[in-house]
Amino acid sequence: MLLKVISSTLIIISCTLLGMHMSYRYNRRIYNIRVLQSILAYLETEMIYYSTFLSQAIRNSIRTLSGEWKAFFVEMASVLEDKNEYSLADAWQECLKKIRNNPYIGKEEYEIMYRFGLQLGNGDRQSQVKYFELAQHQLKTEEKKAQQIGLSYGKMYRSLGILLGIGIAIVLF
Repeated sequence: MLLKVISSTLIIISCTLLGMHMSYRYNRRIYNIRVLQSILAYLETEMIYYSTFLSQAIRNSIRTLSGEWKAFFVEMASVLEDKNEYSLADAWQECLKKIRNNPYIGKEEYEIMYRFGLQLGNGDRQSQVKYFELAQHQLKTEEKKAQQIGLSYGKMYRSLGILLGIGIAIVLF
């Protein structure tokens, strides 16, 4: 009898934790979108107003931030400093490929950054400001969508985890 109670409790706890982890993915995505917005705002300031070289501007932009996008920007700065025969767009795409399958980064953010990388460094200051503003606007829209999805699916996964654990425990015993 004691073994049944302990195993049932473990099943319920395991399923609950699984549901909480699935819910955490949505919260982490929202966090990463906000970090990305901050990085782009800092990067815009460094490039447009301070006229800092791109690799140094990237390093200055990510100094105090964390998240999944930080690894991308660190890699990007390193590639730019190595001065290989990459164009900026090629280096951007190669670095983006490395974070493509990250579960905390949505496909939409990936696509926004892909398009942004194609335009970065092309044109004068005014056009660069417009590219930064466009990316920021698109990221704000994605943040709102991610918050709505996170609210509904986050609750659902937490509840489903608990209910699934209780259901399995009832069926098995």
